[in-house]
Formats: sequence, structure tokens, C-alpha cells
Amino acid sequence: MTKQILMTGIGAAVGIVAGMVVMMMLHMASTLVYPLPDGVDFMAQDAENQTRLKEWFRSLPTGAFLLAIASHGLGCMAGACVAMLASQRRSIVPAIIVGVFFTVGGIMNLSSIPHPAWFPLVDLPIYAILALLAGFRLRKQKQPHGELPALAVSGD
Repeated sequence: MTKQILMTGIGAAVGIVAGMVVMMMLHMASTLVYPLPDGVDFMAQDAENQTRLKEWFRSLPTGAFLLAIASHGLGCMAGACVAMLASQRRSIVPAIIVGVFFTVGGIMNLSSIPHPAWFPLVDLPIYAILALLAGFRLRKQKQPHGELPALAVSGD
């Protein structure tokens, strides 16, 4: 039992890191489609940069926000997949932990970055949906005692 709890925690932590990396890479890639204005940096925290970044967000079209939702969802799903694999796939708890972490991050994001009114209605449910999908899809199925898992075999 202790080993499973440890593996769940390690899996969730590794999944969160992996998911954040995937999400940030996708966000950076989206700037190829919707470039940042000159002198604006995603990572810089100074007040002038943050003001210019918020102005840029207000000017973005719907497609940019759809790319952001895709980045968030795919990052969360990748993180949930890594969490499941790293935790030996016995339970979906690691995927749920990743989904909760990303949802909390999404809520914080909504309070600090301007978004259209429809954005939270689409963005926030994506985290739970994709984390659960990854968790259920990758969870090992319990087999009756002594039986081997069924293999998918083509009928051809």
C-alpha cells in the first residue's frame, strides 16, 4: 500500500512537470501563428512587459484562444498519460491529480490574463475530460486470478 501511494505521488509529480513542458512548448509554437509584438516576452514578469502582454491578449482573434485551449488540453492529457505510466497504471488517481492541478492553474490563468467570456466555459472542462480520458484509457484492467489479459488480435 505504501509503495502504491509513493508511486501515485511520484507519477503525479512527473506527470505535472511533463504536462507543463508540453503545454508551454505548444504555447510557444502558437506564437508562430500569432506572433508576440516586438519586445514582449511570455516569461518576463516586469510591469511594462505584463501590460503589453495583456494588451496583446485583448487584440487576439478567436483562433488564438482555440490554440490556447488545445495547448492546455494536450498538456494536461500528456501529463496525465505520463502520470499513469510512471505510477504503474493501477488507479486513475495520478491522472486526476494532474487534472486538478491543471484546472487550478487554469483558474489562476483566467484571473490574470484577459480572455473572451466564452473561454472559461470551454477551457476549464477540457482539463478534467482529457485527464479522465487518459486515466481510464491507460489504467490496467484487473484480471481474474490466474488469467492472462486478453490480447487484441486482428481477424485477418
